Amino acid sequence: MYRPCWIAASIAIAGCSGKPQASAKIVLADDYIAIVGATVLPMNREAPLLDHTVVVRDGHIAMLAPASKFDVTKAKVIDARGKWVVPGLADMHVHTWTDHDFSMYLLNGVTTVRDMFGSPRHLAWREQIAAGKLDGPTLIVAGPIVDGDPPVWPGSTVVTTVEAAKAAVQDQKRAGYDLIKIYNGLSAEAYAAIAAEAQAQGMPFAGHVPAAVGLDTALASGQRSIEHLEGYLPRDAEPRTGADIVARTAKSKTWNCPTLVVTERFSRLDDPASLAGTAGLAYVPSVIRAQWDPKQDFRLKAWTPERFAKARAANAVRKQLVVDLAKAGAPLVLGTDTGNPYVVPGFAVHDELALLVAAGLTPYQALRTATAAASELAGTPHAFGVISQGARADLLIVDADPRKQLATLATPAYVMVRGKLHERTELLAAAELKEVADPFASLPALVEEGTRIAAARYDIVMNGTVIGRERALIAKLGDGAPVVRGQAVYETPHTVIQYRATRDGLELVDGPTVSRGAGKIVAKLADGKTLEATAAAGSVIAPQSIAEFVWYAEKLAATKVGAATKLSAVAVLTDGTPRLEPTVLTFTRRPDADGRRVFEFTATYGSEPASGTLSLDPDGTPHTIEIKVKWGAFVTKRIE
Repeated sequence: MYRPCWIAASIAIAGCSGKPQASAKIVLADDYIAIVGATVLPMNREAPLLDHTVVVRDGHIAMLAPASKFDVTKAKVIDARGKWVVPGLADMHVHTWTDHDFSMYLLNGVTTVRDMFGSPRHLAWREQIAAGKLDGPTLIVAGPIVDGDPPVWPGSTVVTTVEAAKAAVQDQKRAGYDLIKIYNGLSAEAYAAIAAEAQAQGMPFAGHVPAAVGLDTALASGQRSIEHLEGYLPRDAEPRTGADIVARTAKSKTWNCPTLVVTERFSRLDDPASLAGTAGLAYVPSVIRAQWDPKQDFRLKAWTPERFAKARAANAVRKQLVVDLAKAGAPLVLGTDTGNPYVVPGFAVHDELALLVAAGLTPYQALRTATAAASELAGTPHAFGVISQGARADLLIVDADPRKQLATLATPAYVMVRGKLHERTELLAAAELKEVADPFASLPALVEEGTRIAAARYDIVMNGTVIGRERALIAKLGDGAPVVRGQAVYETPHTVIQYRATRDGLELVDGPTVSRGAGKIVAKLADGKTLEATAAAGSVIAPQSIAEFVWYAEKLAATKVGAATKLSAVAVLTDGTPRLEPTVLTFTRRPDADGRRVFEFTATYGSEPASGTLSLDPDGTPHTIEIKVKWGAFVTKRIE
């Protein structure tokens, strides 16, 4: 437990007499860490502190004073003479898809991140990091994006009514998320309901500026932060960058998180070769880099050369707006939108700092957006991002004055996060990519049950790149009913799904239990909450796995070539807030190929159309499933 410095007021006092003794030193016990003799840039003032010692205990800064004031004989000493100590950096707009990202953040001195599209997986990571079970930056986690219908991204929470908007805020508060992330498609009514309910729940909301809402309303509604300068540069309208709107932004106290690096990188995706030198690419898994292919990005389908040129011109406007906001006193915080193409976790923070300085901020102003300002945005001023007594011990030891050489922050000799010290060599080793020979090696063997029909393994491919694998045991129980036990491991986002599925039920490890009721499908969540979806008799319980297509195959057994069969299903989705999504699929049988039955199908998941093909091996086991949706093309193919 952290103890405030019981000696802080007695730097010049020794013993118990209370008599001043100028030569006395504070004796540090062996449970203190002393970073000795550094020049400290505390970030609660611009002037540095020369030849100071930073004393750390229980994950916090216990003392900060001239080095001459301490006797460090018994303490753990870090000799920082000739070095600079600055607070750890924060990236307040990230999308973390895999826990490998955490090593990349720490390597680059990033000790706090705000993830802007969270899920139960992120909540688990947050707790593991806080408990010391996983090395990584402190996580601030937004809930799944709250959007209108249709949503831009899968896994979003879709709200179309005031009641649904309020419920979304309440659900995310109950789940333990730190803030609400709003998105483009919200109606004005839903946005207002979110703003009111977030205030009632004591929960900040942040994100985009929905088109139906507009910048003026966002500034007046208590939105905590606006991401990407949304609303200031509408796509099909004149920019809102004049002195009046800048002054109103400053008066509103709404934060802006400019994320200049993501718009800069996105505007160059017409020439990916120009991005080949992006720092940190060697640490990015190939599966993620493959997904950065602009030809596969649904957002770029309608982009023309003129659109790219316009985007590059808009970036210059953004830079000037950042400077104008800073001069007006409008609060700014650093974010990168890492997770997007060529915005590399950790490394992109230094790209963003450089862009802020190129725009016109001083190095100190830019650094403040990544330190003290981040703590203020989080509603915890001075809790991190500064070097002062009581602050979290997130510290970097670097070689030079970052006010003159900002790039020195990119290669810290030491990174301390919550009081734990990491040397650079250790961080470099942790960030190296490691091949996983068998993704199932750490999982329990699938349990044999009934009479085996097939044991199968599958590659899961997105846009031509393997993103995961699944294995399944398909069997029949004593009454002839099929049962499927399976495991799927996805690389990005890193996800493990383990399940047991029958016609009438689904059990997910660390997920909901789903069963069939009268005219409905019912899911019982881990927190005891129940979800229900109206379903026709015999609707397939569809867990987004091979099991789903085993049930389709069973129902399609009598379909003749050229005939069509319509099936109803309820998709069980766990990629964000768990939900049940009714859908209808129409399968049309085509002539057999390679000894396999072949079907084409169309479907609608919510308001999103999908199409694809399904082929079945002679034993009835799914062989290849191809699905095309707005976000890309997915293929699950049997490999054994």
